[in-house]
Amino acid sequence: MSADNPEKSRLPVSFNANNIVQLLTAAAFFLAAFVIPATYPEFAGSQIVFIVLGCLALVVTILSLLFRRSINLLYQRIGLRSRMLLPREGMVYLGIMLVIAVGALTGGNPDTGNMLLLVFGMMAGPFVLNGWVVVAMLARVHIQRTYPTAVPAGSFFSVEIILRNDKPFLSSRLVEVRDQIEGAGLHEQPSVTFVRVGPKEERAGHYELSISKRGLYRLGPIRISSRFPLGIGERGHVIPSTGELVVHPAIGRLLPGWKRRERELAESTSRANAKLGIFDDDFHSIREYRAGDNARAIHWRSSARKGQMMIKEHQQHREADLIVLLDFFLTPQFTEAMQETAVSLAATLCVEQTRHTSSGTYRLAIAGKELQHLEVAGAGRFRDASLRALALCRPSVKAPLAEMLMATCQGPISSNSRFVLITSRPEAARLLSEAIARETMRNEAQLTNRLLILSCQTDVLAEVFASPDQLPTMPVPAQVFAEVTGVDSHV
Repeated sequence: MSADNPEKSRLPVSFNANNIVQLLTAAAFFLAAFVIPATYPEFAGSQIVFIVLGCLALVVTILSLLFRRSINLLYQRIGLRSRMLLPREGMVYLGIMLVIAVGALTGGNPDTGNMLLLVFGMMAGPFVLNGWVVVAMLARVHIQRTYPTAVPAGSFFSVEIILRNDKPFLSSRLVEVRDQIEGAGLHEQPSVTFVRVGPKEERAGHYELSISKRGLYRLGPIRISSRFPLGIGERGHVIPSTGELVVHPAIGRLLPGWKRRERELAESTSRANAKLGIFDDDFHSIREYRAGDNARAIHWRSSARKGQMMIKEHQQHREADLIVLLDFFLTPQFTEAMQETAVSLAATLCVEQTRHTSSGTYRLAIAGKELQHLEVAGAGRFRDASLRALALCRPSVKAPLAEMLMATCQGPISSNSRFVLITSRPEAARLLSEAIARETMRNEAQLTNRLLILSCQTDVLAEVFASPDQLPTMPVPAQVFAEVTGVDSHV
């Protein structure tokens, strides 16, 4: 099931043991306010006191329900993990018991009252028995979670839950394992229900999710619970098993418009190198001069020794270095959709580089809430590092574009390096890059002729890049259930 549209919060549908005690206390105070003065006239003045105490117990119950999550976190910090809950069925069951008890205490006929008390006792027995059985179901039960540490945005991924029952003779039945996933405004609680796990056995179940928004997500803690056998009481405890999940930006497709601009950038770089007398290829050998060769490549010493014109031959590189720069500057016009498209484009450029070559040094710079510089050797390592950095970057009105360009110019730049700057302020970026080039580089053309500035405007990006949501996709089922026998999963 997709985790992108969490359901709106609703009122709690279950009560824990504290809530039950508080409600019973309130009911007892209200009952005493009317029964005691009628039975004992000398305590007629205590009616107001009992009513006030009942109201206070109700206020405490309401506050504990409204701030349930904060209270649960407090319980976890102090080490209180095992708790008793009361589901809807248990609430109805307990309500019937309370009605019978009130009828037995307030009824005028002693025989009827005794019969109602007997019925009350018969109903209380299964209620207590269910609590003890539930405790036995969860005894010596261990949970293990297996999940990918990084997934692409928008793709379905599976989280495996393994339950091991270490009890030597007793099976664990109807055990629900509820996980938590939080981050980037998302709060989901997928669950897996194990119908039966025999003694000294283990079962594996899984749930599947799809998260469309990149970022860092936190998994856990895990809560295991059971209502076996009657379903009128639920016992559960929290296992402090936590982990991190990084959702990478979705990878799109580069359009022919990008290929055209990249080709123009490569030609501009070659012309700048030729004008400056820079050879961006490796020296290979010396051969005789042929018509059409570059005169700058003549090797005069060998020519004088041989008595004829000799030229230095270079072996052309099979690749050109592409340095990806992302200016994550936040403006009112730079919408969230445009931000995600810009990050997805940067991620696609980084991945495309690693697909064509498996070696070399790759570079990525991000100017956002923080300034990040990545210079990683190896395609696989760079792909992982760049996708993680792009997944965690955040826009900022103080994005240090000048620092990023300055550090890029002062760093190691090969003769065939090219720069692609993705920015929401293209004109300011152009003026700033020219100023920095004049100050830090020997020749301004070394940067200006190698720099391609891509505006984050929708019409500009649409010419060079197709975002993942624009690509055709196959329909995916909205909910996936575990296929292991005896296991059911819910999200």
